[in-house]
Amino acid sequence: MPNKSAPDPSKPMSPKAVDGAVVVKDPPEAAMDLTADAAEISGLRLIDAADKARKRY
Repeated sequence: MPNKSAPDPSKPMSPKAVDGAVVVKDPPEAAMDLTADAAEISGLRLIDAADKARKRY
């Protein structure tokens, strides 16, 4: 059985605010390796999703 391919380190996460929580669809099971740009974008997206989740409730 082939191994799952490693996540692309240049692709930022895409979190969403859902019912007052932040959800990241299909996060990797192991530690993530991200480029500096992808980490920065992911962080900003997480902060934005958290703000939206708080405003929902």
